[in-house]
Amino acid sequence: MKKIQKILPFLFIIISIPTLCFADGGGPILLIVNSYAFIVGQAWILLSEFIYLIILLRPISLPKGKIFKITFIMNLLSTIVGALLFPFLLALVTLPGTFYMNTKWGGLLMALGTWVAGDDSPYPKVAIGATITGLIITYILTVWIEYKYLNRLSKKRQIEFGNNLLKHCIFFNMVSYIGLIALFFIFSKF
Repeated sequence: MKKIQKILPFLFIIISIPTLCFADGGGPILLIVNSYAFIVGQAWILLSEFIYLIILLRPISLPKGKIFKITFIMNLLSTIVGALLFPFLLALVTLPGTFYMNTKWGGLLMALGTWVAGDDSPYPKVAIGATITGLIITYILTVWIEYKYLNRLSKKRQIEFGNNLLKHCIFFNMVSYIGLIALFFIFSKF
């Protein structure tokens, strides 16, 4: 626990820098719009999942401070994986395109690394498809990471999250993703 307390300020700084934070899939989409939309999106993620956990954990009356800490840490973990792993894999896929940018295949590979089609995108359908695929992948990663964290917490500290923990993780992440997508359309000109 002391190790976590020592690195927590550093990790908080990492997730506070929008360009480094690709967690909860919808975050990067909101960065395209602007940093304010990104911050509102991150607040939405924490608030919606925090409220959901308060309702879920009501029977054992866990203090709200502990519930917020659980919410923050599980989102921090999914942020770290999303900020490091997914962009790295995406860079590996799109890297060959940088050598052949003037060819059709090079342009297609580069479009795979684009989040939402911009005005000058030669392959807007590919970029939109890559964005949707990225959201699905990061959604699955987020659900899995947060489920593993809550499941481990449940076994380690005997906190009972009720039946069907995975179902709860799927649902509260669905709520936060729907909110993020709505925020994207609210803040953008689509």
